[in-house]
Amino acid sequence: MKKILIISTTGMGDTLWGTPAIRAVKKKFPQVSIDLLIQPQWIALFKESKNIRNSIPYHPKWYRQILLLPNLLKNNYDHVLIFHANKDIRRILPWLRTSSILSHQNITILPGLSKNQIVSIDKPVHGILRRIAMVEKIHVPSDGTHMDICLNDDEINEAKLFLKTHNILSKGFIYLNIGGSVLYKRWPINKFILLSKTILQKTSLSIVLGGGPEDKSRVDEISKQLDRRRVAQASHRSLIENCALISQAQILITPDSGPMHIGYALKVPTISLFWSINNEGIQRNVLNGPDYCGPLDIDKSLSSVISGSFMENEMIDSKDPMTLKIISVEDVWNQIIGFL
Repeated sequence: MKKILIISTTGMGDTLWGTPAIRAVKKKFPQVSIDLLIQPQWIALFKESKNIRNSIPYHPKWYRQILLLPNLLKNNYDHVLIFHANKDIRRILPWLRTSSILSHQNITILPGLSKNQIVSIDKPVHGILRRIAMVEKIHVPSDGTHMDICLNDDEINEAKLFLKTHNILSKGFIYLNIGGSVLYKRWPINKFILLSKTILQKTSLSIVLGGGPEDKSRVDEISKQLDRRRVAQASHRSLIENCALISQAQILITPDSGPMHIGYALKVPTISLFWSINNEGIQRNVLNGPDYCGPLDIDKSLSSVISGSFMENEMIDSKDPMTLKIISVEDVWNQIIGFL
């Protein structure tokens, strides 16, 4: 076996879920060259990985895919493993130089694949295990389920300098991920403010308010209500810069989003908030909940999951007691105490 192409063209968590399987392939076949086709915004996560030869940026638009093809066609791949993709990948698949394409997704999701190209998994399992099941089909044994993110010394030192500039010690702060791609995935601002005040009043820890550039207004609103001598804003930092910053945190608190998986990968004690119902009253599918999308084989000293609604009761029309349960500041504070 000489070359493998791994396709993972969806979210950050979906992409990081593939790292245990990638590590297993490289351990079994040290000489193999592994290329990774991913969303361009996640490439920085793999820049320092010794398991990846090339990270190739993927674009769903057909005219961008045409420009992508020369980079793919110059290689003959022993295997193409589709760890996770949407239907737009179907335009590329017929052009790939390979005799073996495998996926764990249904052919209704990836039209054009045949049934013998689907790795059938007969029961619900975590996304990481689905990817491991795929590499087992090419005779690669599992090498564990822990996700990988590699940071270099310059990235760690830059994070430490950022903290020093804000008079914050390494391991002397809690990183609060304020972000969420849609409303029902965002823990309310007023609760972040109250939690932050509780942390500042009852501990000597500082706070770093993180998220993406789109979260700046939320971060600003929270920061205005706090003692800024012990608070730093990080929503302007790049993805890999925030990874390095999270690696220096004593605790990470985050909704179930990309940064949650970063915390798991970097072995930072992580409190994960899983929403139970969206703003249209639709309950979360259990297959997208903490059992199949949350921590996997992570010690309890490094992970705590809190499930419930992010919205107030009057916004919820449900008879399910777990749906009606609201994640309170007290719930999160109690988990912080358990980690301290």
